[in-house]
Amino acid sequence: MCPTIAAPNAGSAVPAPPAAYRRAGAALGAEWIKLRSLRSMLLTPLLGAVASIGLTAAAVKNNAAQWAHLDAVQRARFDPLALNFNFEVIGVLLFGVLGALVATNEYRSGLIRMTLAATPQRGLVLAAKAVLVGLVSFALAAVIVFTAFFTGQGILSGHHAPHVSLGDHNMLAHLMGTVCYLTAAGLIGLFTGVLVRGAAAAVTCVFGFLLVLPLLADDITPDAVTRHTVPYLPANLGVRMLQPYQGLRPGAAVAGLAAWVLVLAAAAAFSLRGRDA
Repeated sequence: MCPTIAAPNAGSAVPAPPAAYRRAGAALGAEWIKLRSLRSMLLTPLLGAVASIGLTAAAVKNNAAQWAHLDAVQRARFDPLALNFNFEVIGVLLFGVLGALVATNEYRSGLIRMTLAATPQRGLVLAAKAVLVGLVSFALAAVIVFTAFFTGQGILSGHHAPHVSLGDHNMLAHLMGTVCYLTAAGLIGLFTGVLVRGAAAAVTCVFGFLLVLPLLADDITPDAVTRHTVPYLPANLGVRMLQPYQGLRPGAAVAGLAAWVLVLAAAAAFSLRGRDA
């Protein structure tokens, strides 16, 4: 007798692939576990926050103590907001390095191969990293910026020096713009890390792009090209956040920073898809 072959059950169906939101949730969960397990994610923000707020307090206190001895010209140039955010250079490096380490740590340890094997959709992996780095950077930047602001302006007020308050015209917009600038620096570091894959190379690129390039560009003799390009470098857009009466409005500067982030995100996604892990 010929063996009978059981007919497939008409009611059975091939299991459907997980829904997109479930894949996204799983990717975010996996990236969050990796993110919080990094020692650099604990030490770098803590040290950076302490250094930024400490430098703010020291710089503002020193300048506030000199207020009574300033002449008329020096008093006219006294900018309580810009003085409050002298830590900005350190802050930008902090966030840029933080983002770069999130990306390059996986390449250094070889974990990226397991990540891409578990989630073959490489664009989803990059998007999950970007979302988490963006959220963490935004929250950390908000804590640093507003703590530094209230600390610095409180010191100025105590020394009877000119100071500003949160309710002043466009002040909240400028502070939130600074938060967005630091967040953008974290994302720029992340996408740079994906592009170059090495921690040292990524940190060097972030340092050069955010700090060295604007200094070199500012020394170029102004012409029709530089007048329409140099002001739109990320660092120069960030500086505009703290100059309420100069340059671009905070909204325009934030839009410029978003454009930089999107361009680097597209380049990182293309690189991640086109190269082996």
